[in-house]
Amino acid sequence: MRTNVGGHIGHAFPACFVAAFLLFTAAPGHSEPHTPNKEPLEFEVQRDGVPVGQHRVSFARDGKDLRVDIVFDIKIKLFGLTLYSLEYSSQSRWRNGKLESLDARTNDDGTVSTVSAKRVGDAYRISGPDGMETVRGDLIPTNHWNIAVTESDRVLNTITGKVNAVRMRDLGEERIEAEGRTVEAQRWAYTGDLESEVWYGQHGEWVKMRFEGRDGSQIEYVCKRCLSSHQRMTTR
Repeated sequence: MRTNVGGHIGHAFPACFVAAFLLFTAAPGHSEPHTPNKEPLEFEVQRDGVPVGQHRVSFARDGKDLRVDIVFDIKIKLFGLTLYSLEYSSQSRWRNGKLESLDARTNDDGTVSTVSAKRVGDAYRISGPDGMETVRGDLIPTNHWNIAVTESDRVLNTITGKVNAVRMRDLGEERIEAEGRTVEAQRWAYTGDLESEVWYGQHGEWVKMRFEGRDGSQIEYVCKRCLSSHQRMTTR
């Protein structure tokens, strides 16, 4: 599976992880970003079954706005020495179901880059490492938490600031483990400029992700906190 995300990174490891969090999509037909429980999400990031980092998503209301904060960090070590580290954070604001603004920062093993997007009329003014551009149409930052991405055909790469083309394929229902429980989930494949597999629960909650790195390693997001209170009471 390719994870060609457009990041100009000269390591084997980083390319494995960038696709984990850079999806920002146009998703027509959804008046509100889909946050099934408004509770924080937390995933353990594993490389070939070994924990290497965490990905967290939190939601908060600020007047009429919904704020979504995302933090992602990994460290790959060998014999106690850190071979590679990646830190990412983003903050986005929504109003009436539409993205108003976004700011993202990446520290790729010491190389820092930023991407920002701001709504201007019916378009977004996007600033990235390669400069400014204006993109028309709605863009929804998801970092995979919003199931609306399954209706999309383009994404904003939050590392490069570029818009990438994607296709979504429904792979059917599966039973997976989340928070140590067995839950029903829908499996989706992202193909095109970016590739990965993502699972969403029966109520649209993000519960799992998996993709292959350039070095052939298997990267998997294991849900530590992603279910609603109701699901915790009704599943085992």
